[in-house]
Amino acid sequence: MANALLTSCLLGTSLLTSVAFAAAPSSNNPNNIDYTGWSWSGHVDHVTIDSQAAAEQWIEDTATAIGGAAEYYSSKTENTLVLGTSILFYRDNAEFSQYVEDYWGDTDYSESDATAIMIFAEYGPKYRFGQDNMSFFTVRGGVSGMLYSERAISSCSNCYSEDIDIEGGAYGVLGVGQTLGSLDLSVQFQQYLSGDLDNTIRLKLSGAF
Repeated sequence: MANALLTSCLLGTSLLTSVAFAAAPSSNNPNNIDYTGWSWSGHVDHVTIDSQAAAEQWIEDTATAIGGAAEYYSSKTENTLVLGTSILFYRDNAEFSQYVEDYWGDTDYSESDATAIMIFAEYGPKYRFGQDNMSFFTVRGGVSGMLYSERAISSCSNCYSEDIDIEGGAYGVLGVGQTLGSLDLSVQFQQYLSGDLDNTIRLKLSGAF
């Protein structure tokens, strides 16, 4: 019940705020001139996975992720389109090992890793506030998908591997941050509305090219 209520509130807030900001010009841009451009961002995530889905795949229900994104922004609306990718490091409960032969014929006993590569897209406004408008609050909607998710031995082309069936999905984002010179530092919370991920807490650093 609590998760359903949080999901409904998050989705409703995202839709209402997106409409409001799309309709109103930015207070930081009184001449209503639209400046657009690309920026970069890097992030570290704490990811919570649906406990039943995690148990079925023999992984823990939390994971760590690192990644980056390109962000296209508009100063008129403060809306930002984010296109990015993350590498997830699962906490595996079903590791396996096997002998691996390298290019020179040497053998070694190697253990598997459980990882995934996820891509995502987000869109939504940024609301600035505080002294000199150096603080900001973000509301976005997003969607993610897994390009790769498996248990395997790294850098081995013919080793045994197993798929880890964890899916991305649609989610809402709430974030707060601070502009520090040419960089933005922010903390974001993502609540998933579909798929096998529950939520994510993200520490994010971004700046212009």
